[in-house]
Amino acid sequence: MSLPDDINTGTSPAHYDDPSTSDSIDNASVQDLDRILARQSLTPAFAPIAELRLRDPHGYRGQVSGPTDSPLRLPLTLFGVAEHCGRSAQLTLAALNSLATQFQAQGLGGKLFYRLRRVALSDPGFCADRLQDTLTQAGLEPDRLVLGLSEHRAHQSSLKAWSRLFADLRALGIQMMLCGFGDTHGGLLAVQALRPGYIELGRGQIDLLRSPVPNLDFARATLDVARRFNALVIATGIDTEQTLRTAEALGIPLLQGATIGAFDPAPKKRLRKKLFCGAADSDDGLSDAQTAAVAGLATEIPPVSADYSVEEVGEVFHAARQLQTLPVVEKGKPLGLVRRMDFMNLFLSRYGRDLHGRKPIRLFMDARPVMVEHDTPISEVSQKLTDDNQSHAQTDFLITRNGRYLGVGYMVDLLREITALQLQTARHANPLSGLPGNVPINQQINARLRKGRAFVVVYVDLDHFKPFNDAYGYSKGDEVILAVATLLLSECGTLGDFVGHVGGDDFVILFEDDDWETRCRRILATFEAQAPGFYNATDRENGGLWGEDRQGTRVFFPFLSLSLGAVRPDPDCCDSFHDVATMAADAKHMAKQQAGNSLFIERRCGPHRVA
Repeated sequence: MSLPDDINTGTSPAHYDDPSTSDSIDNASVQDLDRILARQSLTPAFAPIAELRLRDPHGYRGQVSGPTDSPLRLPLTLFGVAEHCGRSAQLTLAALNSLATQFQAQGLGGKLFYRLRRVALSDPGFCADRLQDTLTQAGLEPDRLVLGLSEHRAHQSSLKAWSRLFADLRALGIQMMLCGFGDTHGGLLAVQALRPGYIELGRGQIDLLRSPVPNLDFARATLDVARRFNALVIATGIDTEQTLRTAEALGIPLLQGATIGAFDPAPKKRLRKKLFCGAADSDDGLSDAQTAAVAGLATEIPPVSADYSVEEVGEVFHAARQLQTLPVVEKGKPLGLVRRMDFMNLFLSRYGRDLHGRKPIRLFMDARPVMVEHDTPISEVSQKLTDDNQSHAQTDFLITRNGRYLGVGYMVDLLREITALQLQTARHANPLSGLPGNVPINQQINARLRKGRAFVVVYVDLDHFKPFNDAYGYSKGDEVILAVATLLLSECGTLGDFVGHVGGDDFVILFEDDDWETRCRRILATFEAQAPGFYNATDRENGGLWGEDRQGTRVFFPFLSLSLGAVRPDPDCCDSFHDVATMAADAKHMAKQQAGNSLFIERRCGPHRVA
């Protein structure tokens, strides 16, 4: 079943074709429709269609309803009466006129999407010429209009009959959208006939995305069809965070639904903040493995209280033969861990049961297990376990949420995730320095924005590198780049630090500690001392080298130096790494205006917006 042609109300569109509906339409309803058409008293509303790689909407889905005090206020009733009395084409053109006029008056960007009804297409009153006149009157260019047609109404015979109309619409520049794709076997025939610029996922496919274990096969098949026919896929009904993130992970380019924005007569021109920090922001649709939180490793094991006796804990282990770790929790607060091997060594020892059986387990548990909060990145957990100074190796740890017990984490699961992380890092690492490249950099920035962490981004660039590389060769140039990478890493050993290699002689550092500026100053001072060593004796004596600038003019270039541009992004002002990258590039540009090794600190916390 596909969505109703004009609005997702949850009511089956079969209502329109039910003969009993016609019997219920009286003269008063027809007269009410006449008044609405004569007065042009339709109420337009718009819902944004998000393109997650941009801040602005790709366009808006339009719908119309009758006046609020009219029996025909609901779109289903309004269009049902129009179809009954042969006014479908007239109402459709009036709806498009109302939508296009308001679309222009409000200065909404992108394209206007509107779903047509089968009856309107079959009405001779709906033709390309009249539609062009309607759009001209409203002041909307035809290439900004996208007309949708439901697949379940696009039978082969109908498509053939409408082929001339489709050709005329395309000649005007109007694009078509095939709605409800995937719900019938006629989808490919409809795609070939319509040559749509957009394909909308059917309700059945969206329901599959909503399920606890999403079935993604149909959505992937739709994306494949769209790529072959050079069309964009729209997923409607995105009304939960889970559906949004699943659609993002699939790489569905356009999304519409309650999570993106509800229908509104005066919709916002900017989409909701934080909407762009999901998987679609990564350069190739990868999941955020670089910054995956440890919560995903939590195994929820029913805990025991600290007053459980050793005898009772022995019964728990006996009943659950696979259980290796038992958490001890009191009023939600984790107190420690009991490990099967350690416990059995005590319990099964000679006289162990007789001596300790009635004693509370709190006397024998590990009261100092590693505990980590649920949102801790797995890379930090790995370092925490490695740095743990207990005498025995940690094979498990406790995961908490706001200090309360959430579950047990196991080293074997952590190692599996770390291995996947290392493989992804290697895939996106810079081949020269081995440092993470653009994809991991972007993921790290997005993760910090989502969590609202305070952090500093420092864009690092080498000054006068090109003339040095031209004079000394790429091998010597690589030596300089590696020296910079080593220097940055030497000053970035704190747990929250991150160093990435954008490419060439550009690097990015993410700091979370308050001493970031001191460390940046040390980087500059150290490199200033190192720089002369990259030159031969003559150039060292001269303080630099002669070379050609980008215009071919011979000029003198002083020693290599570093320009550092620092920004402190505000998560409330920055939607994604796109905004942060723009700010950091501007700060680096300002740093390069200064001679020698320099640090420029940008005081604004968000990008400049164009009104």
